[in-house]
Amino acid sequence: MDRNNEPTSTVYYLAAMAYDHLGDHAGLDVSELYEWAVGQLEGKKINYEFFLMALDFLFLLERITVDEKGGLYVHKVIKDSQY
Repeated sequence: MDRNNEPTSTVYYLAAMAYDHLGDHAGLDVSELYEWAVGQLEGKKINYEFFLMALDFLFLLERITVDEKGGLYVHKVIKDSQY
Protein backbone atom coordinates (compact mmCIF):
# COMPACT_ATOMS: atom_id res chain seq x y z
CA MET A 1 0.00 0.00 0.00
CA ASP A 2 1.31 3.40 -0.93
CA ARG A 3 1.76 5.65 2.08
CA ASN A 4 0.78 8.71 0.08
CA ASN A 5 -2.62 7.39 -0.97
CA GLU A 6 -5.73 7.24 1.12
CA PRO A 7 -6.99 3.68 1.65
CA THR A 8 -10.15 4.57 -0.28
CA SER A 9 -7.98 5.34 -3.32
CA THR A 10 -6.55 1.85 -3.68
CA VAL A 11 -7.48 -0.93 -6.07
CA TYR A 12 -8.04 -3.24 -3.08
CA TYR A 13 -10.55 -0.92 -1.45
CA LEU A 14 -12.47 -0.33 -4.69
CA ALA A 15 -12.47 -4.07 -5.39
CA ALA A 16 -13.85 -4.80 -1.92
CA MET A 17 -16.56 -2.16 -2.32
CA ALA A 18 -17.59 -3.52 -5.72
CA TYR A 19 -17.56 -7.13 -4.53
CA ASP A 20 -19.72 -6.34 -1.52
CA HIS A 21 -22.23 -4.34 -3.55
CA LEU A 22 -22.47 -6.98 -6.29
CA GLY A 23 -23.25 -9.57 -3.64
CA ASP A 24 -26.49 -7.71 -2.95
CA HIS A 25 -27.17 -6.25 -6.42
CA ALA A 26 -26.26 -8.88 -9.00
CA GLY A 27 -26.46 -8.11 -12.68
CA LEU A 28 -25.31 -4.49 -12.63
CA ASP A 29 -23.24 -3.39 -15.58
CA VAL A 30 -19.91 -1.62 -15.13
CA SER A 31 -21.29 1.89 -15.58
CA GLU A 32 -24.03 1.34 -12.98
CA LEU A 33 -21.51 -0.04 -10.52
CA TYR A 34 -19.16 2.89 -11.18
CA GLU A 35 -21.93 5.43 -10.58
CA TRP A 36 -22.78 3.71 -7.31
CA ALA A 37 -19.12 3.74 -6.21
CA VAL A 38 -18.77 7.46 -7.02
CA GLY A 39 -21.86 8.12 -4.91
CA GLN A 40 -20.41 6.18 -1.99
CA LEU A 41 -17.19 8.20 -1.94
CA GLU A 42 -18.83 11.61 -1.90
CA GLY A 43 -16.47 14.40 -2.77
CA LYS A 44 -13.72 12.09 -4.03
CA LYS A 45 -12.95 11.35 -7.63
CA ILE A 46 -12.54 7.78 -8.81
CA ASN A 47 -10.51 7.38 -11.95
CA TYR A 48 -12.55 5.13 -14.27
CA GLU A 49 -9.49 3.20 -15.46
CA PHE A 50 -8.44 2.66 -11.85
CA PHE A 51 -11.94 1.36 -11.10
CA LEU A 52 -11.66 -1.03 -14.05
CA MET A 53 -8.38 -2.32 -12.60
CA ALA A 54 -10.26 -3.17 -9.41
CA LEU A 55 -12.83 -5.14 -11.42
CA ASP A 56 -10.05 -6.84 -13.40
CA PHE A 57 -8.47 -7.83 -10.09
CA LEU A 58 -11.73 -9.48 -8.96
CA PHE A 59 -12.16 -11.18 -12.32
CA LEU A 60 -8.62 -12.58 -12.27
CA LEU A 61 -9.22 -13.94 -8.77
CA GLU A 62 -12.42 -15.55 -10.11
CA ARG A 63 -14.54 -13.58 -7.63
CA ILE A 64 -16.82 -12.04 -10.26
CA THR A 65 -18.21 -13.22 -13.58
CA VAL A 66 -19.70 -11.40 -16.54
CA ASP A 67 -22.75 -12.61 -18.44
CA GLU A 68 -23.32 -12.23 -22.18
CA LYS A 69 -25.18 -8.92 -21.64
CA GLY A 70 -22.37 -7.39 -19.56
CA GLY A 71 -23.96 -7.94 -16.15
CA LEU A 72 -21.56 -8.53 -13.26
CA TYR A 73 -22.12 -11.25 -10.69
CA VAL A 74 -20.31 -12.54 -7.64
CA HIS A 75 -18.90 -15.91 -8.65
CA LYS A 76 -20.49 -18.60 -6.54
CA VAL A 77 -18.94 -22.02 -6.15
CA ILE A 78 -21.43 -24.82 -5.85
CA LYS A 79 -20.03 -27.59 -3.75
CA ASP A 80 -20.78 -31.15 -4.67
CA SER A 81 -22.71 -32.85 -1.86
CA GLN A 82 -21.00 -36.18 -2.52
CA TYR A 83 -17.86 -35.16 -0.62
